[in-house]
Amino acid sequence: MRAESNEPETISLLRTEAEQRAATISVSAMRVELDLGTAAAVPGAEAGEAFASTSTIGFRATPGAATFVDFKGRRLVSVTLNGAPVSLDRWRGGRIELTGLQAENTLVITGEMAYSSDGEGLHRHVDPADGNTYLYGMSFLDAAPRWFACFDQPDLKSPYTLRVTAPEHWTILGNGPSRSVSPGVWELVQDKPLSTYFVTLVAGPYASVFQEHASDGAEPIKLGFHVRASLGRELEAEAADLIEVTGQCFDFYHRTFGVRYPFGEYHQCFVPDFNAGAMENPGCITIRDSLIYRSRATTAERAGRAGLIAHEMAHQWFGDLVTMTWWDDLWLNESFAEYAGHRCCTEATRYPLWIEFGLRKDWGRIADQSPSTHPVAGNGSDDAQSALQDFDGISYAKGAAVLRQLVAYLGDDVFLAGLKDYFERHAYGNASFADLIGAWTRAGADGLDDWARSWLRTSGLDTIAVDEGSVRRVVPVDHVADRTHAIEVAALDAAGAVAQRIPIRLAGEPVPVAIETAGAAVIIPDSTDETWAKIRFGDRAWPMIIDLIGKITDPSIRLVIFSAARDSVRDAELDPVEALRLILDGAPSEPEDIVWQSMLSFARSELTGPYSPPADRAARLARLHAVVRSELTASAAGSDRQLLAFRSAVHSAADPELLRSWQSGAVLPNGVELDPDLTWSLVSRLSELTGDAGLIDAQSAADRSASAEQHAARARAALPTAAAKEAAWHLLMEPSTASAYQVYATAEGFFRPDQTELTADYVERFFAEVGRTAEFRSGWALSRVPALAFPYLSATEETLALAERTLAEQTLADPIRRSLVDGTDRLRRAVRSRREFG
Repeated sequence: MRAESNEPETISLLRTEAEQRAATISVSAMRVELDLGTAAAVPGAEAGEAFASTSTIGFRATPGAATFVDFKGRRLVSVTLNGAPVSLDRWRGGRIELTGLQAENTLVITGEMAYSSDGEGLHRHVDPADGNTYLYGMSFLDAAPRWFACFDQPDLKSPYTLRVTAPEHWTILGNGPSRSVSPGVWELVQDKPLSTYFVTLVAGPYASVFQEHASDGAEPIKLGFHVRASLGRELEAEAADLIEVTGQCFDFYHRTFGVRYPFGEYHQCFVPDFNAGAMENPGCITIRDSLIYRSRATTAERAGRAGLIAHEMAHQWFGDLVTMTWWDDLWLNESFAEYAGHRCCTEATRYPLWIEFGLRKDWGRIADQSPSTHPVAGNGSDDAQSALQDFDGISYAKGAAVLRQLVAYLGDDVFLAGLKDYFERHAYGNASFADLIGAWTRAGADGLDDWARSWLRTSGLDTIAVDEGSVRRVVPVDHVADRTHAIEVAALDAAGAVAQRIPIRLAGEPVPVAIETAGAAVIIPDSTDETWAKIRFGDRAWPMIIDLIGKITDPSIRLVIFSAARDSVRDAELDPVEALRLILDGAPSEPEDIVWQSMLSFARSELTGPYSPPADRAARLARLHAVVRSELTASAAGSDRQLLAFRSAVHSAADPELLRSWQSGAVLPNGVELDPDLTWSLVSRLSELTGDAGLIDAQSAADRSASAEQHAARARAALPTAAAKEAAWHLLMEPSTASAYQVYATAEGFFRPDQTELTADYVERFFAEVGRTAEFRSGWALSRVPALAFPYLSATEETLALAERTLAEQTLADPIRRSLVDGTDRLRRAVRSRREFG
C-alpha cells in the first residue's frame, strides 16, 4: 500500500515545535538505506525519477507522548513504530504523526523520494560533457527530509549509518568512511553524532585524488578531493595547491584550538549546480565545482578558494563538533568560520586574506543599511525559514568583523582559552551564544554582556567622520546603539604618504586629532580598516583624495578610501562621475589585484549602469575601457594583472571588430591565451552587441560542458532581440526542466545597461509576475531568481514607485518579499543619486 500526499508541505518548523520535540525525544541511532540503482540511464532504459529511501530511527521518548517525524518524499510506502504499522493517513504536510511512544522506540519509514534539480535534497546532475550522472545530498537548512525521513532540527543529533545501492563503478562518499560490502553496495558509518542538516552523500563516477596528512605524530588524516570525470585533468592540475592548503589549515586549527579534527576522513567534493559556495558536512565537504578551474586562475582567485577551504574546515569545530541549538545562532557558526578562515589563511598559508576581508565587508555594509537589516545575534527566529532569510552579509561579514574586534579586546590568550573550554564542554552536542559567552568569561573576559548588547544585538552601522580637526561618531537615527570604536587615524601629506598615525578610542564624544606634521592634506579615520562603520573624510576632502589617490601606497588606506567611495555613492553624497574618476585615476597605481578587480567591477556594474543616465552609459563605459586597455598594454606579459585587464577589456568593449580580432586570436596581446572562459566572455559580449545567436550555437557545439550551458543561457538572455528576451522571460517566470544554474544565468543576462528600451515592458511584467514563481519554486531558487532578475538597471522614479507599490499591495512569499525589499533599497539609492547628480 502506498500513500501520496496532496497537501502542501509544512512551510517551516516552528521554534516552539522544535523545543517541544527535543523535550520529548532524543535520537540514539539513524540508519538510512538508499537504492540509487536507477539514478543513471543505461542502454535500453531511462534513468528513474525517484529512488527508494528507508530510515530506521532509534530514539528515546517520554512514555505515552506524541510527536512527529519529517518526511518530504513523493510517496510514502510504509511506516512501522515498534513493529506495529502506522496508518499512512498520518502523513500530512510533510510530517508523519506518531503517538503512543515508548521509552525506547524503533521507527522504520520507507518512501519514494524525488531526485532534485535545484541543489537541495538529493541533487542529480547529468554532465553534458559525457552523459555521466552525479548525485550529492544537500540537507541544509531543512532539505534533509527530501531524501530521508528524520527528526529534522539541529539539536537532535545522532550517529549515522548509510547503506547505499548504486552502479558498481561509482564512487560513494559521505560523512563516514565508505566501505564496499558487496558489488554495488556500500556502507558508510559515522559514529560521532551529526545534526540532520549536515548529513550528506556524494555518489557517481567522480575523479579523485587522495593524500594523507600527518602532524604532531598523530594518526594521519585521509584526504580526498573529488570532481566530475570531465574535470579530472583539471583536478590533477589543482591538486598540489589543494593538498598544501588543506594540510596547512589542519595544522593551524590543531595548534590554535587544541582539539584534533574529530570526524575521521576528510573529503572535499567539488559538485555541480551547488547553490552555496560550500557546505561544511563533517568529513565530506561539498563545494561548487567552478573552483576546479577549467581556465587560467589568478593568485587572488586561488586565495579566495583557500579562504573557502579554511572557512569550511573551521566549521568542523564551530558548527559540527559543537552545533547551535536553534537556527537563530547560525550567525555564530558563519561569523566564526569567516573570521577563522581569513586568519588561518593569513597566518598559515601563502594566501594572506585581510585585504580580501576588507572588500568582503562591503557585502555586510549593504545588508546592514537595508530595510531588512537585523542584529547579528538574538533575532529570535520563530521558524527555520525565517532564520534562513537572515543568512546574509550580516551573518558573515559583519559578524566576523565584530569578532575580530573582540579578539583585539580580549587578547588571543583569553579568546582561545574560551574556545577550548567551549569545545570541551559541548563536544558532540549543542550550545548557544550564552554558552560561548560563559566560556570566555571563565577564561577571564569581563563586560561581555555589554559588548554583545552594543555590537551584536543592535542593527545598523555607525559613521565615523572627520569634522574640523576632530573625529566623531554618528549614530544612525533608526538604530541607536552605544558602541566604542578602537581605531587608528592616519594623516596623509601632500605626497600621499602617511605623515602621522594616532590610535584613538571613539565613543559618544568627538575626539580631537592633533596633527603635528605641517602640510598634512587629508585625515583618514580607521586607516587600518579594523572597525565596523562607514567612513567619511569631511565635506571638502574628496577633491583632495581624488588628486592624491595615484600617489597613496598604503594598501589598507587605499582600501578604506575605495570602500568609502562606494558607500558615499550609495548615500548620494558623492557624484558617481567623481567616484568614477577616483577609480580610474587610482587603478594604474593599485598594488592589490583583488582591489583593482573589485573597484573596476563596481565602476562597470554600478557607475556605468544604474548610477548613470542611460544616455551617458556608453561614454562612461568607454572611459573605463580606455583605462583597462592601457593597463593591458602596461602589464607584464602573462601576469595576473594582464589577465584581469583583458577580462575587463572584453566586458567593456563596444567595438565588435576588436572583439572578433581577439576571438580569432589574430591580435591577442602577448601573454594572453584564450581558454574556455575567455572564449565565452568574447562570444557573450560579441553576441550582445551584434545579436548574432550563431556565435553562441557554434561555441556550445564546441564546448559541451555544464559551464558552457550556463554561459550560453546568460548570453542568449542578453541577445538584443525581442524573441530572445521573450524566450528568456519564459524560463524565468514559468516552470521548466532547466537546472537552477541555467535559470540563474538567464536572470543575470536579461536586463543589460544598453537595452533599456528593449526591456522596458519587462520591468512592469517583473513586478506583476514574480510573485507567482512561488507556485513552482522553493528554497534557494525562490529568493535567488528574483534577486538576480530584479530590474535594477531601470533606475527611474517610475520603477521605484512600481517596486514600492508591489511591496505594499501584493501578498508575496517571504523569500520573494525579502529579495524585493533588498532590490528596492538598492534601486531607491540609485534613483536618489540620479535625482541629486543627474
